[in-house]
Amino acid sequence: MFETSEIIKSLVIIAVGILAGIINTLAGGGSMLTLPILILSGLPSPIANATNRVAIFFQNVTATVKFKSHGELKIKPVLPIAGAAVIGSIIGSLFAVKLDSQTFDKILGTLLLFMLIFILLPKKKQNKKEQNLPLIVELIVFFGIGLYGGFIQAGVGFLFLGALNLLSNKDLIKSNAIKVFIVGTYTFFALVIFIIADKIVWKYGIILAIGNSIGAYLGVKLAIKKGEVIIKIILTIAILTSFLKLFGILTF
Repeated sequence: MFETSEIIKSLVIIAVGILAGIINTLAGGGSMLTLPILILSGLPSPIANATNRVAIFFQNVTATVKFKSHGELKIKPVLPIAGAAVIGSIIGSLFAVKLDSQTFDKILGTLLLFMLIFILLPKKKQNKKEQNLPLIVELIVFFGIGLYGGFIQAGVGFLFLGALNLLSNKDLIKSNAIKVFIVGTYTFFALVIFIIADKIVWKYGIILAIGNSIGAYLGVKLAIKKGEVIIKIILTIAILTSFLKLFGILTF
């Protein structure tokens, strides 16, 4: 029999996971909710960071399948940048350390604000004759984002959306579809590394994965039904909240 406190804790983790899954699918920053709840459940921060990857993986698999079923995702064209992100994430995971730096948080917070500006700016219609940036530039950018994602994950969705917005003319629905596919792909490899290192508490990982997967399912439905408007609203709230948290203004 489970103790009442364990049941309540599990229900809270699932509820937070659902919210995080919606936020991650439509924007990013959901790990800034799930990491604290795992730490409050008694997990040391490095273990919480690793355990969170279980939920992230299943969340993005769910979202990828849903986006693809709605025709919003074509996998073949994004395989090169996904591969670059995978390589970056493997290196980031292997050299993962505690990034206990207030300066880093402030830099990241500022970067998120700049990304929000770029994402919310009206997109110019591109002529078919316009050339895209060289593939090597895209590979370097996504390698760097994968490197960060391998380290800590929190906020990586913002980085992907910002990069996709700058490097392509895709709308936010398709950008989110590409984002969840890439994150799900590199998270698999990062997860393997954390499993080998025995850093995962599976009980909490699976419970959180249930919540995140439900949230991802609901998030895709919202994205398809409400379109870019709901994505921009949630994206703005998520980035501003993350910015205030990184600068210590919000303490939840």
